[in-house]
Amino acid sequence: MSRELLIETEGDEVRAALLEDGTLVDLIVERENGASIVGNIYLGRVERVIPGIGAAFVDIGRGKSGFLPLSERRGGEATGEPVIEGGTVFVQAKRDAFAEKGPQLARELSLPGRFLVYAPSGGRLSVSRQIENESERDRLLSIISDIAEEGEGFVLRTVADGAEHDVLAAEAQYLRDTWQSVLEEREVANAPALLYSELNALQRAIRDQAQDDVVIIRFDDNAAYGVAKAYCDQFYPALTEKLAVEPGPAPLFDQYNIEEAIETALSRNAPLPSGGGLVIESMEALTAVDVNSGRFTEGSSPDENARKTNVEAAVELTRQIRLRNLGGLIVVDFIHMDDEAGWEEIFDALRQGFSRDRVSCRVVGRTEGGLVELIRRRRRPPLSETLLDKCPECGGDGYVWRTESLIFEALRSLRREAAVGAPGRLMLNASPEILEAIERSGNNGNPFSRVGRQVVTQVMPDFGPEEYEIFIDGDGNGGN
Repeated sequence: MSRELLIETEGDEVRAALLEDGTLVDLIVERENGASIVGNIYLGRVERVIPGIGAAFVDIGRGKSGFLPLSERRGGEATGEPVIEGGTVFVQAKRDAFAEKGPQLARELSLPGRFLVYAPSGGRLSVSRQIENESERDRLLSIISDIAEEGEGFVLRTVADGAEHDVLAAEAQYLRDTWQSVLEEREVANAPALLYSELNALQRAIRDQAQDDVVIIRFDDNAAYGVAKAYCDQFYPALTEKLAVEPGPAPLFDQYNIEEAIETALSRNAPLPSGGGLVIESMEALTAVDVNSGRFTEGSSPDENARKTNVEAAVELTRQIRLRNLGGLIVVDFIHMDDEAGWEEIFDALRQGFSRDRVSCRVVGRTEGGLVELIRRRRRPPLSETLLDKCPECGGDGYVWRTESLIFEALRSLRREAAVGAPGRLMLNASPEILEAIERSGNNGNPFSRVGRQVVTQVMPDFGPEEYEIFIDGDGNGGN
């Protein structure tokens, strides 16, 4: 299987796409002003303790209060101070805020590296379940047992498969040093305070997505390539030779048909190769998926038709869940089958698909009503929440593009037009909201610096917040 990582930047937006044999299987979209806080460590101020639900609400300086369960085992520090209202608490963000809910916090702290996850006082050594070779698991456990100091915990991540002692020891020491810096920050901080910030989106995509079987990491921007090269040169030199920059006039994702896959990931429907499809409905409490057979009738029997469609659906479902970043309870209504061997094939396809997912997903099984239950950990908001907003015109039943999404799409559209359109300056007519946001997005003071042509903007007061248009003025002259 050939895997590639594409990293596209526009203004302060980073989009990272993981491809397997040319098919998009994972997508990260992150902006500087809405970056994920998962992994960040805070000194929080306890606002309320609610014994009835065994939780506390904690101010970490992010607007929405964080939710802290109190039943977890304490880790990451030597003492077990009680959580009291008005007091301080040492916490880590485990899930971003979504919908009306604030971020979820934990007192069990850890620091992730590329090969290792370090728990300062976890005391447990383990190997990723995705490393299945027993002799390799034993080798890695032997190495980390030699490296770990008393009381320390380490998890060897999947990419640690084949790693040598010196590589693991160097990363372990780096994580220890980072932890000491966090403790020193805590000593002088006033709550609420950020003590440790996770890597930025570009660096995190490289650390977490660029496993050994990723053959190339492509960039469309020289500046982003430079940041990535400096990061890899310092921490992961073996990845440096996999970096490649392709700063063509057209957006990188266009060259690999990524935009079409994103459109599908934002819709209710996802097609299947045989002509059937998935209907995916996400709600706050759960996601419901219906499998439709469409017009497929090529099997030798109704059960064979159902089996083929269901297996296709299981493979595509694991991909769509990763792309859409769906979490929580997911229930799937597959086409009815009486063949137990067929059901085992479906469950095997689900487990295989989720085995490559960075986020834990458990295949629970079939309910008495015949529905298949899945539970996937929530970490970041769904893709739809990142890119879309509830439509203000239809009572919240429909969705429109967020202004933050539209500004980057407008900039990419200008680059597309500049690459293939007739000669002349580009005219951008847009709503006040879009043009104001574009100006704020900047790019060394010029948001249009990567377009490669002169861009003239015109505010259109009558346009809706999501409206813009682009055309070429072959005769005009002038500035932005």
